[in-house]
Amino acid sequence: MGPPTGASGPVHKLNIIMVEQGKEDATEFHPAPEWLDEAYLERLLRDLKSDPGLKITDLLIKPATAKGDNYASVMTRVRILYLKSGAKTPETEYYIVKTTYENDAFAAGIFSQYQVTTTEMRMYEKILPQLSALIEMTRQPEKIFAKTLHVDYEHEAIIFEDLAVTKHVLADRLIGFDLEHTHLGLRKLAKMHAAAAVLNERQPGLLTKFDHGIFNRHTQAFAPFFVNMVGVAADFASQCPELGERYATKLKKLQERVMEYSTRVYDPQPGDFNTLVHGDYWVNNVMLRYDENKQPLDMVLIDFQFCSWSSPAVDLHYFINTSVQTTIRYEQQDALFQYYHTVLVETLKDLNFGGYIPTLRQFVLQLERGRFFAVTVALVCQAILTNDQNADADFNALMKDDERGRNFRKVLYTNKRLQDNLKRELPRFERSGLLDVLD
Repeated sequence: MGPPTGASGPVHKLNIIMVEQGKEDATEFHPAPEWLDEAYLERLLRDLKSDPGLKITDLLIKPATAKGDNYASVMTRVRILYLKSGAKTPETEYYIVKTTYENDAFAAGIFSQYQVTTTEMRMYEKILPQLSALIEMTRQPEKIFAKTLHVDYEHEAIIFEDLAVTKHVLADRLIGFDLEHTHLGLRKLAKMHAAAAVLNERQPGLLTKFDHGIFNRHTQAFAPFFVNMVGVAADFASQCPELGERYATKLKKLQERVMEYSTRVYDPQPGDFNTLVHGDYWVNNVMLRYDENKQPLDMVLIDFQFCSWSSPAVDLHYFINTSVQTTIRYEQQDALFQYYHTVLVETLKDLNFGGYIPTLRQFVLQLERGRFFAVTVALVCQAILTNDQNADADFNALMKDDERGRNFRKVLYTNKRLQDNLKRELPRFERSGLLDVLD
């Protein structure tokens, strides 16, 4: 939709389309923020283009976050047609605007304790550009992050390139990654981890101040959700013929320690290889570009609200137990960790890292020390992230101990894929002693 034209040339009449929540599907999409309008975007574009006379001629604003896709933020897609000063032919820009749940006081109060907005704004404005510059200096330079266009501290918003323009799409979270996608995801992750270790070595303390991951020593505001979900897992085990009361009893005892045991995995240990972890690394937090044969060409990482200085075990156990297809998860996990380690070491050496570089054996032992996190992710995060019932899929349903919340958490455990996975996973965890309360 270009600007209407008349006999004397373009008529600069703005056509604004706001696709509001009720106009799409009020039960499926989160609304765009009210302040995101023509005046705001015109000021922004004038600044980005260094053109005070620039005029917006056509504007489309529509929600981009469906329920069940993202529990921590709201995404809005913006398409802008504009005329530069003196120009007669309009140009087009496509942006994504990421904002907080400004209209939900309960969710905002929880997320503020995790500093999610501050963390992500700092990541996009200060950290990701430096990580990208480092990765450009390696043997295989490649794009890993979306380009940051503007960080708005007043509205707690981040504006970055719309990757859909370059035909990047989300994969299907209900299917999960095959081996090719998994290798791509691990390669990108290893490079981010390596670049972050180097950056913190060159600027000591820059990244260690990121310490508000999903599990941390400052807040346990997510505890009701994690503790209640382990309780739902115990109920499932008690009713499952393949598992039974023995597993249910262990899981009920584990409810009291799941927060502490998980937080220990996040605690950076002296003598280990530590880095800035993504903190929420799964299928929906990467975007993929495919060729005409549906083969993946590239992947870009998104969503940096829960970054923290921790062990890579956090990201690896999270990714493997939420995003990788079941057969690959069980049959090739060691080979996947070996592949990640190879890319990590290559990248660290390319960037002349002077710190501790673990051997493969040392790294495998470090991952094993953090393996309890695989239990937490399998019981709790996997249940949310592979959920196929989106009617009540919002943050309030996850967190609140009311009838709606209890019913939603039970619904999560009706997922056959989750049930089948846990029938295989819980015995493996139990044989390794991971379900035992030790202190």
